[in-house]
Parts: sequence; structure tokens; C-alpha cells
Amino acid sequence: MQPEWEIWIDVNISPAIAKWIRDETGIQTKSAYTLELYTLPDIEIYRKAKEYGNVILISKDADFPELISKQGAPPKLINIKIGNCNNQTLWELLKPHINKAINLLITDNIDIVEIDSVTR
Repeated sequence: MQPEWEIWIDVNISPAIAKWIRDETGIQTKSAYTLELYTLPDIEIYRKAKEYGNVILISKDADFPELISKQGAPPKLINIKIGNCNNQTLWELLKPHINKAINLLITDNIDIVEIDSVTR
């Protein structure tokens, strides 16, 4: 049996997205605000997620791919490649791909999955 995973949503993504992801995937999903991580630098968020263990970060921030590439996983990462947009536009990008991205991170030996406007 696989250990439980949590999804942590970075500060640059609305907490509403966390609820939508939780409803879509059934995986415990928390925003940076719920976790009280919104004032911490990315390296500290990375360290807390690493200490926790089975965390998938979802972020639009370029620092997390670098941290995970250099210092290793966990945490794992869904890196969203989209500029500023409203919640509905972001969700329309994520929804068709979120379950597959999570499955790749949990079951395959993959640490980072990118989702962008051309992801199929």
C-alpha cells in the first residue's frame, strides 16, 4: 500500500484551486495560506515539504524546479507554465491533466511534471 500523499498549492495560486483539485482528485490539498507558508521563501517551503515526505507541490514559480533538480525529491512538483490569469482559466488548464500528472509523480520515477497551454 502506498503512503498517503498531500498536495500543497504555492502562494501564487488561489486557495480556491486547492478546493477544486481536492474535489477532482480526492487527495488532501492545502494552500500555502492554510499551511501558513505564505511568508516563507521557497527554500523553506521546499525543506518543510521534504521533511513532511509525500508532498506534491503545485506552483508557477521557477525556483521549485531548480530546487528539486538540485536537491532531489520529495517533494515532487507540478510546474504550471502559464502567466497571470484568473482562477477559471487556470482550472481549465489543470483539470484535464491533473489526475494524469499526479499519477505520473506517484507511480513513476518522475519528480517534475510540467503543464502548459500546449500540454495534451
